Amino acid sequence: MYNNKYFTMIISLICYIINKTLRTVSLNDTIRYTKPSIYSFWHGNLLPMMMFNQNNNIVVMVSLSDDGEILSKVLEDFGYLIVRGSSNKSGSKALIKFMEYARNGYNLAIAADGPRGPYHKLKVGVIYVAKKTKIPLIPISCSSSKKITLTKTWDNTVIPLPFSKLVQIYGKPIYINNHDNIEEKIDIVEKQLNQLFEFTNKYYWSKDLLKYLEYHPSPKILIIQPGRIGDIIFSLPILSKIKKKYSNASLSWLVDSQYFEILEGNIWLDNIFLWDRKQISYRHYKNLYRQLRNNKFDLSIDLQCLAKSALFVKLAGSKFKIASSAVNGMKEFSWLFSKEIKAPKTYHCINCNLKVAKYLGCEDKIDFANSIMISETSFKSMESKLLQKKINFQKIIGIHAGATWASKRWSIYKFAILAKKLKVELNADVVFIGIKSDNINKEVIKNVGVDMIDKFSLKELCAFLKICKVFIGNESGPIHIATAFNTHAVAILGPTNSNRTGPYKGNTKVLQHHIDCQPCRNKNCKKLTCMENISVAEVFEEVKLKFTNFENRIQGE
Repeated sequence: MYNNKYFTMIISLICYIINKTLRTVSLNDTIRYTKPSIYSFWHGNLLPMMMFNQNNNIVVMVSLSDDGEILSKVLEDFGYLIVRGSSNKSGSKALIKFMEYARNGYNLAIAADGPRGPYHKLKVGVIYVAKKTKIPLIPISCSSSKKITLTKTWDNTVIPLPFSKLVQIYGKPIYINNHDNIEEKIDIVEKQLNQLFEFTNKYYWSKDLLKYLEYHPSPKILIIQPGRIGDIIFSLPILSKIKKKYSNASLSWLVDSQYFEILEGNIWLDNIFLWDRKQISYRHYKNLYRQLRNNKFDLSIDLQCLAKSALFVKLAGSKFKIASSAVNGMKEFSWLFSKEIKAPKTYHCINCNLKVAKYLGCEDKIDFANSIMISETSFKSMESKLLQKKINFQKIIGIHAGATWASKRWSIYKFAILAKKLKVELNADVVFIGIKSDNINKEVIKNVGVDMIDKFSLKELCAFLKICKVFIGNESGPIHIATAFNTHAVAILGPTNSNRTGPYKGNTKVLQHHIDCQPCRNKNCKKLTCMENISVAEVFEEVKLKFTNFENRIQGE
């Protein structure tokens, strides 16, 4: 029967019909473009592998048995090149011919456990081919949502069923050198193959996110926090926690383009996707959709939980979707798209975000190390601008008098009085920073400090905040950046809850007067009692204490 060409044709036809109904998904297919490569898989996965990778210039080694005769003809019908041989019969000749194909740029495919097993035990021939050809060995696994497993066969042969979903995943390329320990390499390849096999046959189809991330060789995670600056700062600690737990994960961040520099150069991030809030065109969102979908994210983490972040969750189309309960929890229908990781309302936003990290099995301790990277160029550019103003770098006190909300702004006149006292009594060089949209009255501060408002790029601003001896600011982005850098700072807060959205630890002293209506979170409060109650004298005393301590340290050195 095995030599009957009609029987072989029937088998090919059945495979062809099944193949035409399958929906295929490749999870990390960038690895597949590493050419030439040796694709290594467990023998029982041969049929789904065959249906997934047809017409890709792949040479497959097939045994000389009667079963191998049928299989080789079916494989040829699917566009594969065939080399006949096995570890028990004409193996050496087959391997030589196999390697010739590799030298000519073809990809090779070989069952790691050979034609007869034992089950999931790697044969040394796979290692030998990789060692001789010097091309990467890529473990690979493939499985389907609906299948028949022939449990009475030694390899538990898998047959995909029509109209099922076929998923394939690649492991990390493994190179075999002449000096490598073969036993160690066999163990490494076996472990990768078993991990991939477990993933494609079990955890890909389950709802267990932690197991999914654990067994996935290179999961892709998208963090969605477009900004503002403070919200981005509150979200940064989550990066290192996830990367340390899942070192093979690829981390991406979607951010408003005007805040890109905060994330630029971050050692924990692999990709940054830019959204321009000023662009409302269909083309802009279509391009963003394509960028996100092409990356095939496994997990999206919504740290903003508003309508726009929910839109980005939808555009990304990740398999898993979770969100932080930071600030006021999930709003504006964001709860329709993601699972909220809840935290007590008394938690600071940073702790709420770290609750997400803990949910993912990571440490939940705060760490801003290497979160904001500043290049030498940015430092020099910032210093050059200050030198033009003849600033003494040992006596810089920075002031940011702006804020997004009108109710968060301490009086500009009080800032001017404070700046004059700092200049006269502490002999400090007071530098005012900010952006045009802060609408700071420059006439008021004209003779009491150096005007560097709208003079720094965001990266230069970060560099400036890092070198300040003391920084003073309302509750806004710069005070949070300074806190992340452990710069000595004084924060002036009014209508918000400092325990939830204020500067988080660091060397920042928070000044806030609690009154009956506070925290009201009223953006346009007309009374401003909570802010007006904070006097110039008490701010000056706090700044003086920090500045004097710094001076004493300098003299002690």
